[in-house]
Amino acid sequence: MTRAPDNEDELGLGGYLAILVERRKTIAATLALTLGVGALYLLSATPVYRANAVLQIEQKGGSLGQLDELLSDAPSVAATEMEVLGSRALLGRVADALRLGVSAEPRYFPVLGAALARAHEGPDLAPVPWWGRSTYAWGGERLQVERLNVPEALEDLPLTLVALESGAYVLQDPDAVELLRGEAGTAATTPPDAAHEVELLVSELHARPGTRFQLMRRSRMTVVEDLQRALRLGEKGVGTGVLTLTLEGPDPKLALTTLQALADTYVQSNVERRSDEAGRTLSFLDSQLPGLRQGLERAETALRDYRTGKGGVDLGLEAQAILNRSVELEKSISELALERSELRQRFTRHHPLLVATGSKLARLRTERAELTAQLKGMPNAELVSAQLTRDVKVANELYLQLHNKAQEYRVLKSSTISNARIIDAPVVTRRPVRPTKPDVLAVCLVLGLAVGVAFAFTKQALQPGVSNPAALEAALAKPVYASLPVGPDRPSRDSGRPAILARTRPRDRTTEGLRALRTRLQLTLKDTPHNVVVLTGTAPGAGTSFVALNLAWVLAESGRRVLLVDANLRGGWLHRCFRDARAPGLAEVLRGTAPLEKALQPDVAPHLSFLASGELPPDPAELLASDRFTALVAYLAARYEFVLFDTPSILAVTDAALVGRHAGVSLAVVRSGAHPMREVAAALHQLEGNGVPVKGVVLNGVPRSRSGRAVSGIYQYDAPSPS
Repeated sequence: MTRAPDNEDELGLGGYLAILVERRKTIAATLALTLGVGALYLLSATPVYRANAVLQIEQKGGSLGQLDELLSDAPSVAATEMEVLGSRALLGRVADALRLGVSAEPRYFPVLGAALARAHEGPDLAPVPWWGRSTYAWGGERLQVERLNVPEALEDLPLTLVALESGAYVLQDPDAVELLRGEAGTAATTPPDAAHEVELLVSELHARPGTRFQLMRRSRMTVVEDLQRALRLGEKGVGTGVLTLTLEGPDPKLALTTLQALADTYVQSNVERRSDEAGRTLSFLDSQLPGLRQGLERAETALRDYRTGKGGVDLGLEAQAILNRSVELEKSISELALERSELRQRFTRHHPLLVATGSKLARLRTERAELTAQLKGMPNAELVSAQLTRDVKVANELYLQLHNKAQEYRVLKSSTISNARIIDAPVVTRRPVRPTKPDVLAVCLVLGLAVGVAFAFTKQALQPGVSNPAALEAALAKPVYASLPVGPDRPSRDSGRPAILARTRPRDRTTEGLRALRTRLQLTLKDTPHNVVVLTGTAPGAGTSFVALNLAWVLAESGRRVLLVDANLRGGWLHRCFRDARAPGLAEVLRGTAPLEKALQPDVAPHLSFLASGELPPDPAELLASDRFTALVAYLAARYEFVLFDTPSILAVTDAALVGRHAGVSLAVVRSGAHPMREVAAALHQLEGNGVPVKGVVLNGVPRSRSGRAVSGIYQYDAPSPS
């Protein structure tokens, strides 16, 4: 045995295209399945709507004079406000205001129920389908719950509300145990001796009796976390202060209402925060003003007393300059001291703002100490006058500045002006943003094609049987006499009276392949004195009987006298193609219970005779190994030009080897794609081991290809239809 080179069985581009064409039904089925799944998903998936709004955050100044400069390295206002918008405190206020903790939804029929309910229009209840149940909602049902109070043990657990007649209802716990009964418009509570205290107020109930709704009291934390997942925040451009708010949900009205409430609550919260900040700053300033007023009065009294006792002292230009600079320094030092006092109320002592304020204050104090040293160098009278004048000016400037700031913060607190405003009011999309039909169908189309093509090539790669005749010849060192494409009307042992393909479809591709086999067989028989041909299959299901039947027919069409013998004494069925009775046949002739003339069916077709298998004997191998069978073969070979024996597969029984000893040509029939190479080689080895040389192989059942070339490499020809 020889092996073929690895590249002889490789497929080119044409071969791959042929595989796709051959598996087109598989690819089409996979594509249809994925598109069907996509369509079902579009019908059953809950549509998601998107609401969006735009806010502007204005950069606000520092609460004190130089705070903006110190805040230059602080995080952006937009990032801070986005954290505020997504905080649990703000979202919790929205959830409480809209009562988002209470959810009430009808129970729909699985998969398609929600889609059918969404498709229903009008206030009336949708009729119950013949295949559905009245306990499900089918469209038009309405349930409005104003209040649902449950203990902590029943939070986040589904409760069932069953509608009754005339707006009445019954509420059940997760174990279907009744909690309470009530009517729409009236608050209902559990009995005093109940294990759980539940209060329910239903304002509207419109449903047929028996319809079930799912109620749930969700915890505040769960509602807030759901809002945080559904809310999307972003800034349009870095540093612009323009924020986009996006909220998605299955209910467009609820999404719009929630986003509107969130924007309004944020703006109101912003006003409250600014008012509170202004109030705290105002309180600090009011606490400092009395002390500054007293200090100003003391400075003025001291200066007045000095001038009364000593008289006026004129200051020189140098002293006047030092005095003015000293006043400015005292004013700056006082302002920074106030700012540091306010910052200490908001930050720790290691905060960068406090550290920077302390450093700047230290520099100013150092400069003040230098000026004080210069003042000490002046004459005593001039020094005292300059110091007292400086104290009055510093106290007066500081008092006036803080008094003006206090007035500003009083106005700011009473005005409640926010630095946030709504640019675009919340709106909701008219159509769902998910799922979108084009996207889903496109994904299903690509996925279906990819899976179908992958399945086609995987099935071809995992195909256990040999299908390439070149590989078969190279591996077995046996010629392939013919490759027969799949025929449309192949007879089987289960059909009542199977049709002979060569007779019913003489121009079919399979029939043309049989004629090619006839030509090759005639050339082979010229080199052998025997005219007996034995066909056997390498394994059951190879199609030996089909090949023998149609080969005998095309041999008879050439004008030769042909005898077809059904030597399958274990289950032959060729008699059904000519007559209903199996006996008498070969078995009766070999046993001597019927003469050959009675068992033989002459001229079942022009130049074609037939010998059936007869009744299935208990000892078929012994009959075929008898001398009577040897004599019968010799007699038939002398009487006909071609004698064809149809035998069972060699790997199943040894009958083929017993018959093949009398043959001039033995052919092995192999089903394309059904038998692995080692199985075919084992069959040929068993025949040759029993003294039956195999002349060639018939490759049967080769898949057809519209491209004119089968996957196995066999070209096919379609004869033109007669005009």
